[in-house]
Amino acid sequence: MDLKDDALKPELATVAFREILDWRSLLKAAFYFLAIMLPLTFYLRTYDSAMVKITILQLGALAAAAIWLAGSIADGRFEVPENSVPLLLPAVLLFAWNALRFAFSDHRLAFLHGFLLQEIFLLTFVLVLLGFSRTDMRRTLLMLMGAWCVAVIYGIAQYLGLDPFVWRGAFGSRVFSTLANPTLFAAYLVICVPIGLAFASDRTEPGWLRVVSGVLAAAGAFLLQRTGEVVGRWAFLFSVGVFAAMYLRGSVGRPRAAILLLSAACALAATLPLTGELPPPANNRRYAFLSETWKGTAELIKARPVLGSGPGSFWVRYPAFRRAEIFAMEGKHNNQTDHPENELLEQWADGGLPGLILWLWLFGGLLLRSATAFVGNGAASPAPYGAGLFAAVSGSVVLMLGSISSRFPAPGWHIYFAAGLLAVLAAKGPDEEEKVLAIPLPLEKTRYILLLPVVAAVLSLGYASVRAFQSDLAHNMAIYYSKTMQWDQAIRTYEKEVPWSGSYIMSRYFLGNVRMDEGAGDPQRAVEYYRQVRSLAPDYVQVHYREGVALQKAGRYKEAAERLERQVRLDPVWPEAWKALAGVYAALGDHEKAAYAEKRAEETVKSSAEDPSAAQACS
Repeated sequence: MDLKDDALKPELATVAFREILDWRSLLKAAFYFLAIMLPLTFYLRTYDSAMVKITILQLGALAAAAIWLAGSIADGRFEVPENSVPLLLPAVLLFAWNALRFAFSDHRLAFLHGFLLQEIFLLTFVLVLLGFSRTDMRRTLLMLMGAWCVAVIYGIAQYLGLDPFVWRGAFGSRVFSTLANPTLFAAYLVICVPIGLAFASDRTEPGWLRVVSGVLAAAGAFLLQRTGEVVGRWAFLFSVGVFAAMYLRGSVGRPRAAILLLSAACALAATLPLTGELPPPANNRRYAFLSETWKGTAELIKARPVLGSGPGSFWVRYPAFRRAEIFAMEGKHNNQTDHPENELLEQWADGGLPGLILWLWLFGGLLLRSATAFVGNGAASPAPYGAGLFAAVSGSVVLMLGSISSRFPAPGWHIYFAAGLLAVLAAKGPDEEEKVLAIPLPLEKTRYILLLPVVAAVLSLGYASVRAFQSDLAHNMAIYYSKTMQWDQAIRTYEKEVPWSGSYIMSRYFLGNVRMDEGAGDPQRAVEYYRQVRSLAPDYVQVHYREGVALQKAGRYKEAAERLERQVRLDPVWPEAWKALAGVYAALGDHEKAAYAEKRAEETVKSSAEDPSAAQACS
């Protein structure tokens, strides 16, 4: 070997090492981690089955943001690809608008979870556009497909009755895989199957990969059928149709026939009950439920149509607008509606008209730009990756109009991640050479001081995320102690939860219940906890009833009447609340109101007996 070659080895090794540690490489690694871990990770000891995914999402997004900030500071500038600006602008503006509305919103602690989730999604879209390129596309999509492969295999095991975990059969015959919910699994398949079709249709890929991708696409389509999700099935058919229409443009002969056959096979696998009847959906009154929920959401929007209530606020404000028909459909009076299952309505309710317009601009502009880049103006048929991503994002947008899936870490994060990758293909030219807008930072010796607050913020936020996860574990154990009447242990465990955790408000509510249940009960202390709940979420489920009963036991009848009157306004078809209110009115000596409340209680019981669904609701 030439001495010159030996001399070059250390230099080449140094270059390779620097490339590995380049902030863009680390940023991509953080997103690869999220793409794989979010759909696959679950932990059954938490109260909320999604909590481990939420924690991973928060830590992964925090790492990605820190890598971008630290790398840009080290480079001495923030770089923005010029061609990406039109696609970045609505995401950046929506991110800023959400932050502004959150800062000036009421009940920010209750809004925090929803606010952070939406900001992480938007940040992901932005960072993908800033850090990824066309040359990263194949590797990135293979990462997505690797996780999808595992989810499909586990889904097949569930379908065959081979699920080894304790949640086996949690949704009857409906398959939910590692997503922990059939609705979320269906949405995940809407994203991944078109990308699988893209690999199967790409003649530049190895034959074995094309075959495996095609088989997995068909298997995924079949599993989508077994989720029992009607809205997901229609979104899937739309997604597969878009893929076939886009990729077939310009194809001739055998490639055209093969793509059409594979797409048709997936469409049929998702719809035809080849192995018996389709699993029944969770709610046979699904469309009526959505209709009534959307009517209530429309009333919520009318209350604050321009500025909205702030990101993450829907679940806090909606109880005051929920229609009475919902209680009979759900069969319960203690259910909580977290989302309207329509992203347009939720963006409007939370962010007002600016939020709605910016969200429409983000996805509408992206799909229009992509369609123009791929199939408009005489462009040649798109590469399989472009067709697959376009179909995945298009199907996800359709799904968001009638599903809750976009408000969960998986597959909600994957929707924005796929949208970011699609934006990379639509914005950046094949040669990767484009103008970059650079925002310079101060001189080298002083700019590194900016790293100190970045490090401090990362450590603080990371610690907060871990503590929130620990709170969820504590919440799960505290409920166990409550059910087994270990009151002192339950109280101590509930008190370990931190205010910013998702379970904190519920823990205050349960602490009130524990104080009412333990021994002879302590209604005065219970009232304190219930009022803490109302200070965080004014109309939390049944809190007015619980506080009213506690006040009644404490002999504070006038206050009890106020709370119970609020409860029957929120839920006018629950006989227990009317009966409690009648008792309070009688104690106050107002026999006319007491008779009216008794009559309403009898009417709700009678209507329950006449309507089977309402009977369950009022049982």
